[in-house]
Amino acid sequence: MPEMESVKKMSETRRNFLSQANTRMKEVRGMEKDIRRRMKTAPKDTCSELETWFENLESHLSQASVEIEMIENSTEDMWAERRERVDTFLGEAERELETGYEILERPV
Repeated sequence: MPEMESVKKMSETRRNFLSQANTRMKEVRGMEKDIRRRMKTAPKDTCSELETWFENLESHLSQASVEIEMIENSTEDMWAERRERVDTFLGEAERELETGYEILERPV
């Protein structure tokens, strides 16, 4: 029951942060899908490079997802510690996506 109470008592700041983090995660996943779709018509060398690149992206997204879940389930005074980690991992994922698009746009 204490966990349910902590969810109900979540501050507006924390709710807003979680909403923004989840929105960023969805945007990143959408861009990832776009790159995967575009890979279907890309040269094999480009696809090989992107497959390696996807490992880095997935690592950052996985870490961000775990941190978001931990914020959702943490106490009000502990969530702020994890906030910076979420921003860092999502920022790294966004930078990786820029790299992915650069790989796709590179002349063959």
